[in-house]
Amino acid sequence: MTDWAQQKLEHTDINVGPCAWRLPMLAGPDRDYLKAHPSLIVINPSDSEDLLEQTGPHTETLPVLLGVAEPAFARQLEGVVIQRLQCLGRDKIDALVLHVDDPAEIKSGGMLQTMFTLRERGVVGCIGLAHPDPTVAEWLSINAAVRLLGVNYSLEDQSAQHRALPSAGEYGISAFALDCPQGDQAVRFALAQANQVLPVMDKPIPTELTPMHPDEIAAAWQQYSKNHPPPPPLQRGRPPIPQT
Repeated sequence: MTDWAQQKLEHTDINVGPCAWRLPMLAGPDRDYLKAHPSLIVINPSDSEDLLEQTGPHTETLPVLLGVAEPAFARQLEGVVIQRLQCLGRDKIDALVLHVDDPAEIKSGGMLQTMFTLRERGVVGCIGLAHPDPTVAEWLSINAAVRLLGVNYSLEDQSAQHRALPSAGEYGISAFALDCPQGDQAVRFALAQANQVLPVMDKPIPTELTPMHPDEIAAAWQQYSKNHPPPPPLQRGRPPIPQT
């Protein structure tokens, strides 16, 4: 892929290219490739503190999304975020995304209030939530005033297309993929759907690879939806029980 245009990720002030990049790419031989193809750097909760310390200096000119796992108690969240920032050697980041474990805890408000406070203090630019279950992702988009939503979305799993993604769009939320596509066809699909879900890559994109044509996307959805019906509707006033 040779065309590398940047634009603002919808509903945010974050500059992104056709995809985002995983942090470990900055730790090895792909670092120069990322400098030539700048975009959002995504840090997962599983990324070690050693990795953050090693790659932190190389993120200075790049926007960063910090993903953190939901702690047992809301009062622990700020400490987790500050510790991760210290490992990166940064005072602030462009986005903070909480990987939700218990949707009911989000409904209680403590976690979100901590995130809002960090945003008000200028520690983070925008905030978001993430969950691989499309029903939970749909519920989060409706019940939380965030600007980013992490979802499972790929050629193999298009379930978020049923309701989670339309709901996110309705509430002014930009979606990004939780998993990196593997294989040329999966990458082609992800790049073609970047306006719906920002793909996150863990390796360079082959120069000769091009996004899928709209006809290919339509055919892929037709095939997927034939075998995967929409999930049950949300129950009024009750967070869904995660299935994944």
